[in-house]
Amino acid sequence: MIEQGLASALMDAAVDAIIVIDDKGIIQQFSESATVLFGYAPEEVLGNNVSMLMPEPDARHHDQYIENYKSSGVGKIIGIGRDVRGQRKNGQTFPMHLSVGETRLADQHLFVGICHDLSSYKNALYKLAAAEERYREIVQAQKQFILRLDSDFRITFANASFTRALGTENTDIIGAPITVFFNEPGHHIRQRLASLFNDKDASEEIAVKVTMIGKDGAQTLVEWSFRRTSAPGSDDAEVQGFGIDVSEQEQALQQAHYLRTHDPLTGLLNKQTLVEDCKVWFKSASPGALLFIDIEHFSLINQRYGYEIGDAVLIKLANRIGRAIQRANHCARAGADTFLVALHVSSRADAEAIAERIVDYVSKPFKLRENQLNVRATIGIAMYPADSGVVEVLPELAESAKGSARRRNQRIGVFDSEHHRVLHRQIEIEQGLKDAIENRQLAVYLQPKYKCADRSIAGYEALVRWHHPKEGFVSPGEFVPIAEKSSLGLELDRYVLSQVFALISTARATIPGFPPVAINITPAHFSQADFHKWVLASIAEAQIPIESVELEITEGAVMERSEEAHHNLDALRTQGVRIAIDDFGTGYSSLNYLRYLGIDDLKIDKTFVDEVSTEKGAVIVKSIIDIAVAHNIQVIAEGVETVEQFELLREMGCHLCQGYLLSRPLPVEEAIELFSQQSSGQTR
Repeated sequence: MIEQGLASALMDAAVDAIIVIDDKGIIQQFSESATVLFGYAPEEVLGNNVSMLMPEPDARHHDQYIENYKSSGVGKIIGIGRDVRGQRKNGQTFPMHLSVGETRLADQHLFVGICHDLSSYKNALYKLAAAEERYREIVQAQKQFILRLDSDFRITFANASFTRALGTENTDIIGAPITVFFNEPGHHIRQRLASLFNDKDASEEIAVKVTMIGKDGAQTLVEWSFRRTSAPGSDDAEVQGFGIDVSEQEQALQQAHYLRTHDPLTGLLNKQTLVEDCKVWFKSASPGALLFIDIEHFSLINQRYGYEIGDAVLIKLANRIGRAIQRANHCARAGADTFLVALHVSSRADAEAIAERIVDYVSKPFKLRENQLNVRATIGIAMYPADSGVVEVLPELAESAKGSARRRNQRIGVFDSEHHRVLHRQIEIEQGLKDAIENRQLAVYLQPKYKCADRSIAGYEALVRWHHPKEGFVSPGEFVPIAEKSSLGLELDRYVLSQVFALISTARATIPGFPPVAINITPAHFSQADFHKWVLASIAEAQIPIESVELEITEGAVMERSEEAHHNLDALRTQGVRIAIDDFGTGYSSLNYLRYLGIDDLKIDKTFVDEVSTEKGAVIVKSIIDIAVAHNIQVIAEGVETVEQFELLREMGCHLCQGYLLSRPLPVEEAIELFSQQSSGQTR
């Protein structure tokens, strides 16, 4: 009993899974580690054939393997061990190393299997293989030496240039310490490299110059630059080395110049070098043209096929562009997926014709391995000196022309000075607005919303106004869309929300029953995670009732129903914040959507209000009001400017109206005073 108990304890204490079967393949013992590895409880497997732990075809042939061994005495695993695949209870297969021994106990002929899970080991090999594949096509062609070192300074990757310089094979290098190839003691270099591993935040580069010894004793003086980086496919740190053979100083200087002036992937010039060349080249023979080539949605290729395929496509694109213009020395890679081409042309039409040829070359399908890829290019053209005599400005002008072409869904765009003026105006507005928000130079105005039944004030809409210190009044119709297209939209929202919460607190302190105020929220802000938490916390900090706040969002923001927007909408409404759709009818314009929107108020856009006196317009507005009322949604008409419009809307059952007929937007003090007078029975 003691021996049996000890044996069971040893089995259950073992890290690897232990399984005992008889000569019929029936499981007799099943350790705790086996339960963890295979997912079966002992009572589920004991008495069953061990083939239940194997995938096909091993499971089907297992019993025959035992019979063959019993009759011949020769086994493929017994006493040897080999890598096989196991199958868990959930059907998942995994790699493992199986060692089998045999024993006899009393009259039983037993086999003891020890199973070691190789999943982590195999995954590590797969990740290493993927990392090496990533480097192969791009890095192997580089003339410079490129390698990676692990924390023990062993080489985990070396490119072909490095192995050729040492006159050896890659298999003799991988896994070897880097210092064995040095012609001088390596301990001081080890100490310097160790600092890159010891400091997790290390961003420095360590430069060393050493003599490398090849297999045949040949020596190469190499200037190395080492920096810390992440190991491919894991969180482990590695050191990446970039080395240049400086045995011949002139050659090293040429290489350094190449790296400063060229894109290492495509071999094209970089943007700065092309511009510097054009300062001389364009002036030697005018006119000239600069083409900005943008490859559309190129990031999707990297995401779907990987960076290796993406880099291969970029190299082929560079070759195609060079063939299209037959002047590869005047091409540059300007960004991740953008190129510049400088041309001597006779006219703008000549430049457009060459751009058309480039588009045709680029649009032909790429065949890479088993993939056939199609890309599209948009090209912008700027002329020298017609558009600008300053060469440094031409890339910006050409990019502006590209953006204009894309907005018009065209392949080629020519620089337009008016469009560029608008673009610069947008940049100026964006920068000025940023300063205005930071310096609290924006004012909040309130436009009253009146009940159609008795023309009493039922609420306000907060509107932001900007008086620029130099340019004067800037229309919200100009700066709000610009803000919404950038991160300033979020900053503007929070600025207005904070101002409104403060004015509600002030007004309610002196005027009982001060009505709720609505604030417009940009779609991007409403889709931000935890936006509702910030709103609710700010309301609580201002010590104002939740029902005194209403948020207005666009129809599109509600209909998109992203996970974040859905969560914010539900959380705010649950806590009592009213939600209104602003400018209804300018987005999806479907009355059927009203039942699904999950909102409290609906604001009919001014374009519909303007047509309410027409037969067709009246039908549309009446339909919107009727369906909204049927779903218990309050209706507000925007932009009411005539008595006729107001009376028609009132007769149709519209709840609230706002517009210049009733009141223009007012400074906060005037708006509060207006409600105070109404509450006390005075007239304005």
